[in-house]
Amino acid sequence: MRPPAPRSGKEKPGKPGLEPQSLDEAERLRQLFDNAPGFMAATHGPSHIFDMANASYREMVGHRHLIGRTVREAFPELADQGFFELLDKVYKDGTPMTGRARPIRLRREPDGPLEERMLDFAFQPVTDRRGKVVGIFADGYDVTDRVLAEEKLRESEERFRLIADSAPVPMWVTKLDRRRSFVNRAYVDFLGITYEQAVDYDWRDIIHPDHAERVLAESVAGEATLELFVLEGRFRRADGEWRWLRSISQPRWGPNGEHAGFIGVAHDITEWKLANESLETRVEERTADLRAALDRLQAEVGERERAEEALRQAQKMEAVGQLTGGIAHDFNNLLTPVIGGLEILVRSLEEPRLRRVAETALESGRRGAKLTSQLLAFSRIQRIRMAPVRVNRVIETMQLMLKHTIGGEIEVRTALDPQAGLALCDENQLENAILNLAINARDAMPDGGVLTVSTSVTAEPDGIDLDAGDYVCIAVADTGQGMTAEVAARATEPFFSTKPLGKGTGLGLAQVYGIVRQSGGTLRIESREGGGTTVRLLLPRADGVAEAEQEEGEAAARGAEAAAAGARLFVVDDDAGVREFLAESLVSLGYRVETLDGAAAALAALADAPPDLMLIDFAMPGMNGAELAGEVRARFPGMPIVFVTGFAESDQLEGACGADVPVLRKPFGIDELAAMVADHLGQVADNPHA
Repeated sequence: MRPPAPRSGKEKPGKPGLEPQSLDEAERLRQLFDNAPGFMAATHGPSHIFDMANASYREMVGHRHLIGRTVREAFPELADQGFFELLDKVYKDGTPMTGRARPIRLRREPDGPLEERMLDFAFQPVTDRRGKVVGIFADGYDVTDRVLAEEKLRESEERFRLIADSAPVPMWVTKLDRRRSFVNRAYVDFLGITYEQAVDYDWRDIIHPDHAERVLAESVAGEATLELFVLEGRFRRADGEWRWLRSISQPRWGPNGEHAGFIGVAHDITEWKLANESLETRVEERTADLRAALDRLQAEVGERERAEEALRQAQKMEAVGQLTGGIAHDFNNLLTPVIGGLEILVRSLEEPRLRRVAETALESGRRGAKLTSQLLAFSRIQRIRMAPVRVNRVIETMQLMLKHTIGGEIEVRTALDPQAGLALCDENQLENAILNLAINARDAMPDGGVLTVSTSVTAEPDGIDLDAGDYVCIAVADTGQGMTAEVAARATEPFFSTKPLGKGTGLGLAQVYGIVRQSGGTLRIESREGGGTTVRLLLPRADGVAEAEQEEGEAAARGAEAAAAGARLFVVDDDAGVREFLAESLVSLGYRVETLDGAAAALAALADAPPDLMLIDFAMPGMNGAELAGEVRARFPGMPIVFVTGFAESDQLEGACGADVPVLRKPFGIDELAAMVADHLGQVADNPHA
């Protein structure tokens, strides 16, 4: 269950057990682990010795030495906090443990104070093939900010209620439909019913018949003005007595200045009415006090509604991300047979015109695959693919697109340093970041100007947002309107925008900042009002050169040819188009293929004769791919399994089959398919399953 130990890279590809594809897969998994948004760590043995800890975990606990040390050695400050005991219990009993918003006190600096954080976490036992616990996998999230926000909202609501219930006069808050959303204790007592009944009570039922028509007309007219208005009339109290009430209502406004309803108070003026006019002055003084209380109450309502609006916005963005991820997943399923089929046509067509048509369609399909990757990155359910990227080549490829995007009135210039070389990042996300910056620059130059994209190499000292080292700098400069210091300081905040309504979401620079931070770099803005803006992206410089794709494809093809002889494969997928494409592709590679529609059909076929390898879709109705794999492994522990999926979230796969589970993500090409199958068929002789 533990990931393979990293290799030095000095072994030759020809040596047994060191296939290049395996090294690539291990490195990819290591990068995915290290760049996971939540914290992750793995230990082994009863003393819990650290094997791995990703970047989020190291950032959370402070940059202390972990690998090879026990948990107790690495975190002496946790001795009295119960975490060691939880780990011991998980290791001993083999039962997973979880925590929700659990407090932990960490010393992030050697001589620093203990800092309290709140964690959502899970401790998952890791077992060997005999079921013996050999280690623990820990993962989770630092939820301190969320817990504090929820606590602040609760405190705000509690203060609001205490203030309102302490008032000696009835108070209420109405919504746009004139229904009450809140009433205080005095309001409930006046009616003599429960709070739930009071909120929904139609107050028109207790107006004196002599006053009903006038009060209702004045109420409608007062609300229409969207200004403070006053009503007077007689109302029946719970004990049946008619009391004179003088109510003051004023409009309340939402976080964005929209009308949200009214807030009101009522004062019992019966004695004043029955006494004499000399009391009028005292009533006015009391009204002033009530108005002050109303203002304080209005402020509390505003604070509560702003907190609620922030919570709704977070939930909306999460829902948008889930929707986007689902759409991208479905498109991945559609694009898989499209791209694969077009690859087959391109290879088989000899007539030049038809071949060009097929190649154009294939390129469009690949662009669609890139788009789904960007959608999944936006939804934050797909981890970015970190790899060495030639930044100059990316910018050169984008020049035509940039010119078309920003229009003919703006001149596009480039100044690319040949020494820039490779930067460690996700190429798709880098293209998206540069395009975002170019669009921002275009909007800052409505009358035309010059957009300059340049690259350079810079050595950065150790700082707050960067580790010391060499970085590739990509600068996007414009000659536009520029920003004030105050605007530049907030430019990367989500949803902050100076553009008119409907002209921007306020997410562009925030997304760019997130991309470079995930890559281990940062973003810097230089701007002055009327003097243009320069945005610099600093990305870690990568050593070495990327392997040639052609060599990889040839190696994969040779491996597939060697492993094909006599190999029998199961293809399990509920999508008929994907099944047909996989079958035809694998048969063309020399394999014997049986296609199966879903988990039930696959389990039935296993009873007859197990295959040499299974390709299983993850998202299937009924029993999903991870559950099917569990059933297969229970019967045939050594069965090679490759998951073929467009599903972005890999936590369920890893939880069921381990962190090193092989995954072929839709859409993919025939070369990728051939390489994956050949690589795992090559392990059959050393690890028989039947």
